[in-house]
Amino acid sequence: MVVLPYRKPCLRGRLEPKGNLNELILVINGLLAHKMNISIVPSGNAGLYIASHVLNTLKPSSNNSRNNILIPDMGGWRGFIEYPKIFNFNIIKLQSDLGIINPNTLDDVLKKNNIQALFLTTLAGYLAHQPIKEIKKICEEREVILVEDVSGGIGGTCGYGDIVVCSMGSPKIINCEYGGFIGINDKVKEYLIENKKIDEFKGLLKTYKVFNIYGLMKEEALDAKKTYNKLIKYSNIFKEEFENSYFIDNNGVCVFLEYKNQKEIFDRINKTLKLDNGKSLITKCPIYERILKNGIVIELKKMDILNISQGEIFEIMKEIKKIDKSQKK
Repeated sequence: MVVLPYRKPCLRGRLEPKGNLNELILVINGLLAHKMNISIVPSGNAGLYIASHVLNTLKPSSNNSRNNILIPDMGGWRGFIEYPKIFNFNIIKLQSDLGIINPNTLDDVLKKNNIQALFLTTLAGYLAHQPIKEIKKICEEREVILVEDVSGGIGGTCGYGDIVVCSMGSPKIINCEYGGFIGINDKVKEYLIENKKIDEFKGLLKTYKVFNIYGLMKEEALDAKKTYNKLIKYSNIFKEEFENSYFIDNNGVCVFLEYKNQKEIFDRINKTLKLDNGKSLITKCPIYERILKNGIVIELKKMDILNISQGEIFEIMKEIKKIDKSQKK
């Protein structure tokens, strides 16, 4: 069995976990396309709940009392379904290309439906980058609020949403094993002020107490670009080596390999490759949070990616190829 080191928070941050909130917010905003009003929360899910609450407070000011939330039909996050439903939003699934949103399809759906907001992840299922700039432009033209989960894409091109949420749990790009953030742009902030809801928003944020690990969060955020780029590099190497890989021409931080007998492959790989915390390196598909096809996802983001060599990546691929060959006999 090959045992691989799992990702722990960086040593600098673990040695001095406490820090300055303003410095952390400065670093986070440096990773986003547009400056946001950032609040630190206990988890990414907390951020999604607060985002849904914000959308609910804006219902009366929305055109035609919009009550529909649009989400991708795959490659999203289960919180996209769960949290808006708490506020009685209707969920509409947008047909995608394996999680990737086609801007023309999006525009057509927004024209024909009464949509208040689009929820999406910067990377569809951690596997492929969304055309986020085009999506943002269409949402602006149609006066639809864009809620962007940047958890898998921070460090790359991200942060175009009117509301941005991010998990800093494990294993994410900003890997603190705890926490997250929500950011609202000035347009959303003005909506809240105009509708006399800004104090309600601030009051809700106060109910989400966060431990002061701002130093750890800052150090992890400073490493985000390096972590993201290393994951992209190793994912691309994987995709070049496997004929059954998807999204060859798109960047992701994990890799999908298609298999009809995914259960057998999943079981055999788990007997051959393990993380040193005992957890699996792979996810069995179909699953909404990745892709609705038969196969497995190699969760490279779970590994101690900054300290794993290219040679070790080839060793992992070698073990998977052995299993591949034995299954084909």
